[in-house]
Amino acid sequence: MVTRRAERGFSLIEAVITLVVFGVVVSILLALTAEMRGYDKRYPINLMKHPQVNAVLARMRKDVLDAFGPDPYPASYMMHSQSSSKLIVYSVQETGFAQTVVWDFTTPGIVRRQAYSVGGVVTDWTARGVPGSFEVTTFEIPNRPYAVRLKATDQTGRLAIDQILQPRAHN
Repeated sequence: MVTRRAERGFSLIEAVITLVVFGVVVSILLALTAEMRGYDKRYPINLMKHPQVNAVLARMRKDVLDAFGPDPYPASYMMHSQSSSKLIVYSVQETGFAQTVVWDFTTPGIVRRQAYSVGGVVTDWTARGVPGSFEVTTFEIPNRPYAVRLKATDQTGRLAIDQILQPRAHN
């Protein structure tokens, strides 16, 4: 009588399949890492390293969201004129009163926000140490109010920020 011992270990097929599955997982991880590095090169500003950039984006997002009226982006206000380095927004405050906000990006490294109400300056806020330069343009979305496109480049000229801000509908 011949007795069979229970075989221990893996067959060659099992080992090869395991290595193939492991290779697929490693190749996926390498592709994801390469993609993340590409994004890092494309958008080099770290918002946590530059909190002023985050503050500029948050305040500007709120102003554009609250843009109001038949012409929420007037061509000029007082001594300011709308351009690629200046944005003028007519918006509604939380109190319900209207204000005109002028965003000034003319000086590289400095962003200035001035809010006017009934002809006088209500607030004057300046962000210093902002890396790179900013450009503001309008962005048209069919059947929607005009959006604002904010682009920023770092000191080497690479695109760092590219955001489209859309006003909300007011009833």
